[in-house]
Amino acid sequence: MTEDTFVEPLMDSHRPSSGTSQDISHVLMSVFKGVYNKDIIAKGNLLSNLIKTNVGKNSYHDKYVKELHQARSEYEQCIKMADMMEDHICKGKAQAAAKESRNCERMKADLVDGCDYAMFPVKSTFCWCVDDDLLKRNNLISPGDYLPAEKPQIRAPAPVKSSFAKPTISFAIRTTRESQDRGPQKTLLEMNELDDSLTCESSSEPQQSKRIPKMTIPKPTWFGQPSAKNRTEGWEQLQKFKRRQSVLLDRRVCPPNAQQCRKSFSLPKVKVKNDQEKKNSDNQSSIDELHCVFQATPQVMFFTEYSIGSVYESTLELKNMTYSSRYLRVIPPTTPYFSIGLGRFPSDEGIVAPGMSSKYTLRFAPDSLGDFKDFMMVQTESQHLFVVPIEARRPPPVLTLPRVLDCGYCLVGGVKFLEFMCQNVGLSAGTFYIIPKDQWPAPNLRSLSTTYFSEKPPFAVGPCVFSLQPGEAIVVEVVFFPTTVEHCSQPFAIICDNCQVKYISLEGDSQLVGVELVSISGENEPLTAGEMHDLTAEHFVRFSECHPHIEQQKRLVIRNNVHLELAFHWQIMKPNLRSLLPGETHEPSHIQFHPDTNDVYHMSPPSGLLAPCQEHEFLLTFCPKELKDYHSVFHLVLRDIPLMPLEPNDNSILHPVHSGSKLNNVIIMDIEVKGSTELYRVLLEPYGVIIPGEIFISIATHRQFKMWNHSKTFILFQWERLNSSSHVIDVEPSAGRIEENECFDFEVIVTGGKPDKLKTNLVCNIQHRHEPVKLPIEVSFKGPTVKLSVPCVDFGLVRLGDEVQTTLSLTNTTPLEACWMFKEKINNKQDHQDTNAVEQEVVVEPGTGVLPPFASCSVTLHLNLDFCQKFETEMELIVENGTTSPFWIQAVVQSPQVCFLNCKLVFSDLYLGVPSTGTVTLFNQTLLPSHFSWKEHLQGKQASLCTATFDPSSGILGPNATMNINVNLTSHTDLKLTEVAAICDVQGMNSPLVLQIVGSQSKKLSVSYSLPGACHIGNSDSPSALIIDFGKDVILKTEVTKQFLMTNESAIPAAFTIKPEFFTCNVSMANSLLEKRLTYLKTPLFTEQVTKVEAKAHEDFVTGLLAHGNGAAFMVQPDSGQLGPFETKTVDVTAYCLMWGEYRDHLICKVGDLEPMHITMQMTVKGCPLYFQMIGPQPDDQCQGPTMHFGTHLSGGDTISQPLRINNPTMFDIQVDWEIYNIDENDHTLIELVMSCGDHFPLKDDDGNELLKGTFRVFNENDPTQWEKNQTPTLVGTSMSLQSGTNGKEKEYEEEEHLYPAKKNFISVHTRPYIGSLSDSPYSIIPQQIVIPAKSTGCIHVSFTPFNLSESQCESRCVGVACGFLNLNSEKAVCIPGKVRRDLALDLQPVKLDLLGTIKPAVLLVQMEEDSETLEFNASAGDLLRVESDNESQMKETLRCLKLHQTLGFSNPGNWSEPPAASFCRLASLQANKKSSRLCWLSSRL
Repeated sequence: MTEDTFVEPLMDSHRPSSGTSQDISHVLMSVFKGVYNKDIIAKGNLLSNLIKTNVGKNSYHDKYVKELHQARSEYEQCIKMADMMEDHICKGKAQAAAKESRNCERMKADLVDGCDYAMFPVKSTFCWCVDDDLLKRNNLISPGDYLPAEKPQIRAPAPVKSSFAKPTISFAIRTTRESQDRGPQKTLLEMNELDDSLTCESSSEPQQSKRIPKMTIPKPTWFGQPSAKNRTEGWEQLQKFKRRQSVLLDRRVCPPNAQQCRKSFSLPKVKVKNDQEKKNSDNQSSIDELHCVFQATPQVMFFTEYSIGSVYESTLELKNMTYSSRYLRVIPPTTPYFSIGLGRFPSDEGIVAPGMSSKYTLRFAPDSLGDFKDFMMVQTESQHLFVVPIEARRPPPVLTLPRVLDCGYCLVGGVKFLEFMCQNVGLSAGTFYIIPKDQWPAPNLRSLSTTYFSEKPPFAVGPCVFSLQPGEAIVVEVVFFPTTVEHCSQPFAIICDNCQVKYISLEGDSQLVGVELVSISGENEPLTAGEMHDLTAEHFVRFSECHPHIEQQKRLVIRNNVHLELAFHWQIMKPNLRSLLPGETHEPSHIQFHPDTNDVYHMSPPSGLLAPCQEHEFLLTFCPKELKDYHSVFHLVLRDIPLMPLEPNDNSILHPVHSGSKLNNVIIMDIEVKGSTELYRVLLEPYGVIIPGEIFISIATHRQFKMWNHSKTFILFQWERLNSSSHVIDVEPSAGRIEENECFDFEVIVTGGKPDKLKTNLVCNIQHRHEPVKLPIEVSFKGPTVKLSVPCVDFGLVRLGDEVQTTLSLTNTTPLEACWMFKEKINNKQDHQDTNAVEQEVVVEPGTGVLPPFASCSVTLHLNLDFCQKFETEMELIVENGTTSPFWIQAVVQSPQVCFLNCKLVFSDLYLGVPSTGTVTLFNQTLLPSHFSWKEHLQGKQASLCTATFDPSSGILGPNATMNINVNLTSHTDLKLTEVAAICDVQGMNSPLVLQIVGSQSKKLSVSYSLPGACHIGNSDSPSALIIDFGKDVILKTEVTKQFLMTNESAIPAAFTIKPEFFTCNVSMANSLLEKRLTYLKTPLFTEQVTKVEAKAHEDFVTGLLAHGNGAAFMVQPDSGQLGPFETKTVDVTAYCLMWGEYRDHLICKVGDLEPMHITMQMTVKGCPLYFQMIGPQPDDQCQGPTMHFGTHLSGGDTISQPLRINNPTMFDIQVDWEIYNIDENDHTLIELVMSCGDHFPLKDDDGNELLKGTFRVFNENDPTQWEKNQTPTLVGTSMSLQSGTNGKEKEYEEEEHLYPAKKNFISVHTRPYIGSLSDSPYSIIPQQIVIPAKSTGCIHVSFTPFNLSESQCESRCVGVACGFLNLNSEKAVCIPGKVRRDLALDLQPVKLDLLGTIKPAVLLVQMEEDSETLEFNASAGDLLRVESDNESQMKETLRCLKLHQTLGFSNPGNWSEPPAASFCRLASLQANKKSSRLCWLSSRL
């Protein structure tokens, strides 16, 4: 990695000392961030990182690193060994699984098809695939710990043919029985206890006498070990070397039971016993010893292939394995099935020489094909007997018949026959008997097998006796005839002629017929109350109303609830209807079965089979032919259902087989079906065609209508045509089809032949509907029509002498020509008027004409009137062969006439120089619009003392309309106006209109002041009546806003200004600071940054407001402006304060030319302006300082000091006097009295001496503070001028007494809550008195000096409170007469510091560099008993410097008076070395 791409590792990661072992975890963490992190790497590298630390600096550290490295190596070795063992076991499992799979496949290939392979388990080979020694060395369980050791087996020899040269069997049996007791006989009960192996293949295959070598897996090769070839060569060389040194020992040197004396020339081949074999019991040791004397071949006498009546022989060879000749005696077997002949010895004396053997002939005569076990005992010179086991085991026949014969399901009362194939897959033949289990054991099997079937109700099995050769098969019949509903199970026993028994179980389920109607498709209405229904029907299906020849279908889902197929068919019967009273049941005689001949219901499928436990779907169809109700019942009939059996007879042998079961058809379900029919429902929309008005002749008129089919099926229609001599009516389309719940749009065409009114019905024929549908039609016909453009001609208002005319439009709205003419209608009431005069007043041009079809023309009407009147007349427009249209002509003739509704206008409220508005109304008495105009100058004697304007000054007044004229009158005098008039000219009138104006005396400007919710105070009221109180508990550095109302009670607008009298604020400077800070914002900021910038900007703004240095300021908003007529303006007064005290000032309000108004303001500010640099300003609790935690320190230790910086943001120098109080939890004092003579906190110099000073001198406003001296001359001059202006006004107002300097008392007493006991130990503050300059900081030091604890104290917790009392040394800062006064010292709440610390006795831990466990001191006991001893102080100083290599001793041990048990020295007040950095107890036994 280059320097450019190098990434610095983590700070807390390990840095190895050598360059070859660099840690790259930080590289992995930086590259693969999603996979590697600090936690994952730290888990594996924690110990490795500790081991990699540098060595050589500290011997203790090297020792611990070495031990850690050794533990880490052991842990890694254990992990490696565990991984190796896990890999070894996994490989062993894989090898064992592969071998077992191959054996299983080989076995399947040898077996007959159809056999149950799960009944032939494969022997596990896991024990041969793992190393037992390796498992035991690692304290694991090996397969040899839980698998039993198998005995070697040999195959029995073939039958020996009889020979005259050999002893006969009877002779051998007789000679054997004379020398032994008669063995026990096998009983029938013992045969029952034999292993049940009829269905399992025999696993007793003969084994060879040689031991099968144990298969082992080669052990894993460790690093540095030799290979297998090298180990073999080394082993051979070692054996050669041992053979050269071995010497054959004489058998006479040691007894026969000595192991070292029985070694032969084949010594390297003998396996030496290990320690585990030496721990066996004594009996086993003796048997092993006898085995070493004689060796039996074979070790177990085993016979396999034998039959009844035959005799089998086998030879037993006993070989002497010792170095001396031995006597031998064989005790015969104890059972009569085995016998032994005379032994054949190598010598006549019956002695077996070393290496020689004797032979015995063993004969076996079985009386059955069962298994036999016995033994022979061999006696020799040893005190223990040698036993040779004898076993005879014949491979049993194996049947493929399962253990459970499942007969399935059968109906109660029915009989079910089943066949099962049974095959003998064993290696031997057998005869089998099948009997019920409760009849076994039986004394005679043949007595139980007299019939073909072996019966145990409800089962029977046959044949009950059969024989099978290997590979043969037979069909086993099982009969199942249940009588009750239950799960039936009966055990049967299969007895083989080899006395082996197998139990099988016959199982079956009996059921009753069960059919369930699951669902019916569609909506099915239930039976209503009182409705007739079938007496036996369980289910009801109702078809909805339909029309004849319409087919409906419903799907029925029926479930077969039994596990058998059921044959069925449907029957349609008439219902059994009978009215029954409540609680009455029908009688069987009421039930009659009559087939229904109405072929309207059909069920599909009508017959078939119901599958077991399945749902079947049936389709029920309803197709009525006539208009009536149909009612039928469907019967679901099951065929060949067995009847319920009688009670079972115990004496019956096989009742179901011989007699059979009675079968019958059963009605299992009744379904009642109802259906009804209805007429076709056809609706016309609209129900009739009525053509409103009249239509023209010979013109076809089209109208649309709809026909709705609300029937339940489609309909076919056919319309008839109406054709008469005068009119023709047709419908399109005339025929068609309309679907269900749909409509069809039709168009009826009507053509008239003459003007007339027609009423008729149009007929529509519908298929399968008895009555046709009729459509009523009404229509009227007419001729040509001429319409006027207006029904009435109104000339409106006509000025007298004017001639008016208008134009009328005539329109022929028909396709026919129209001849027209105008004619005036003569009214009988107007007979006195001359007809010629009327014709001269109204003239129509032209008066007659002809209009083509759909044409138009215009005529002109002229009106001439000579006098004012209301003219009305009626004229008619006559059309040939058409309608006559009358119309009216009217007009009104008038001349202009206007007047005032009120000729006198009175102004009640007039203000000097302010316009006052009044309203006068003009009324037009005619229907003619009249033009009017006002003259600019007023008329009258007092017209020069006022001016007036009119709005509007001119205009047009509508017919009979009124108009309000606004008159604005401005009075220039305070006199009453009575002789003033205004002139209005109206066009068309002979004389103008005159309006009289009267005005009251004018008023002047008036302003009132009030607080929100209070009464108004006039400008002439006392200024003390209105006080703006900001509160008695205003928190320092908070803004308080109050409001007052300024109301103009007149209509005269005036300018106003408002400003404080003394505590003014420099708003312009504050705004400049705010704008200056906001100009620095160039880039977009986040929300938090914006909040901080805004807070800082507001802080600068407040600082600018308080720049005058008075401690408080009042800002007025708005401070100037315009006060409108009758306006109420709300003024906000915000108080800003930086110093505590009681403040009072006045607001000077100047409005127009009125005298200034002074409003009193007052507030009391509490809080502390100082704050600690450590915690910053605390707005919530300004007097609470930080909590000083000094921690835990030693008793009598050094002083601990912590500095604290205090900030003074004010413009005054503040003196702080500190007092420290210790708090005792057991002190329950509540209050305390503080009495002082003179000043409680006098001013002191640097040495702490009190400075003498007189009382406060008279306040001089020209004495600046230290902060004011540093300000610019401009700002100081501004403040001085404001104060000078205020000085002149001070004498005008009476100030309250408490705002003047308080008189000093020589003796003062203060009462306050109890804080604690005043003390300067263990806490102290330096300096106790500090003066913090204005706009500056001061620093104090808080010290904690631990005191010495007594011997009985183990810990002391010190709790204290430091109170800082504030004082002001400047008279101006303390009081400004009449404006501000500030409390000092005890009258103020002090600044508090919480002090916490703990003192504990010192303890010391001495950690020695060497391995020595004791630290000896040699000192004089007398020196230790003296309190003020030089040796003790020298010893403490020596221990403080950790020079512990000195030795102390007893100079006078006889003077020690304390008991040894208490002779311990406790060393305290010690400081530990920085290199050791540990403290503990140190005790030295004296």
